[in-house]
Amino acid sequence: MKKTQVALAALALVASTAVLADGVTVSGRIDYAYAVDSSNTNDMTGVREGNLAPNFINVTGSEDLGDGMKASFNWVNLVTSSGALANANANVGISSGVVGMKLGRVTDTFLKGVLAFDVTGGGNMGSAVSPILQFGATGAFHSNALQVDANVGGLNLEATIIGQDSTSALGFNTAATDGVAGAYAGAKGDYALSASTDVGGIKLGGAYSVRSTAAASTTATATALTKGKSLALGASGKLGELTANALYMKLGETSTVNSETTVTGINGAYPISEAVTLTGGYYDYAGGVNNANDGKLTSIGAKYAFSKMTTGFVNYEKVSGAAQAMRGSVTAGAAAGTNKNIIMIGVAHAF
Repeated sequence: MKKTQVALAALALVASTAVLADGVTVSGRIDYAYAVDSSNTNDMTGVREGNLAPNFINVTGSEDLGDGMKASFNWVNLVTSSGALANANANVGISSGVVGMKLGRVTDTFLKGVLAFDVTGGGNMGSAVSPILQFGATGAFHSNALQVDANVGGLNLEATIIGQDSTSALGFNTAATDGVAGAYAGAKGDYALSASTDVGGIKLGGAYSVRSTAAASTTATATALTKGKSLALGASGKLGELTANALYMKLGETSTVNSETTVTGINGAYPISEAVTLTGGYYDYAGGVNNANDGKLTSIGAKYAFSKMTTGFVNYEKVSGAAQAMRGSVTAGAAAGTNKNIIMIGVAHAF
């Protein structure tokens, strides 16, 4: 009883990684930054949370079943600006070391396939996933899903299929300021596939998804999802200390112009010292009726590792045309033909 009380207290205070029982841990990350927005449209100036990536608390557990088999569970909750928890993952799984299976609420396979070629790891500023969420090509998380992964001769494979309809499109919160773009369950039968492998020191990969129905947003800031098929191809390699990625994406129909959007981009990371790493990315959007989705996203950033757990960061992002800046729970749009500049400085802590 005392052990349980101590564990719950540690979780509530988010003070450190806590061991609740054999194989069960609590971890997460929190970041805040001060941002300056150059325009008056969807003003982002002020203190903002979840800038490098959404703030979250993760509870995981596993059990050795013998003969190379392992059972596990994963419960991830994003931390909103109001301090409330919003569920991202809630699943149970079994794996053999070669093949694994999860049931429940999982992270979208198409999104993960793109993240494999994004030096920000899905960071909200300058991330390769920005256009995916902006145009509603696929959700970030899916409920009622079966997700299977395997490693066959160095080929990493994953597939997700949604096994049951949800009663509605699920945004994380009803409060407009806490809506998270692309956070929805999907329709029964929707699926996504991904594959990656190394060839001569070059990582190659791709992802494909099918969304059969559109889904309206339940929040003012979350983007409505639209039906369509999406494809992503990526390549990653090292040039000395520089990690460089190239991406090509053809995203499904958009809610406004009912057509595909093509995105080509590059991103990279370069450590200039043990503590300091520079990051950058450039993405060119094209598509829509009369080129309505054309735009560009440019991002430059730097991270300073105070320790293994604490990181200081500064980031500059510029968007133009139809491109939008993604920052935590806020999507900052720029009207066609205008530019938008955002700079922020902050601190992130993992535990």
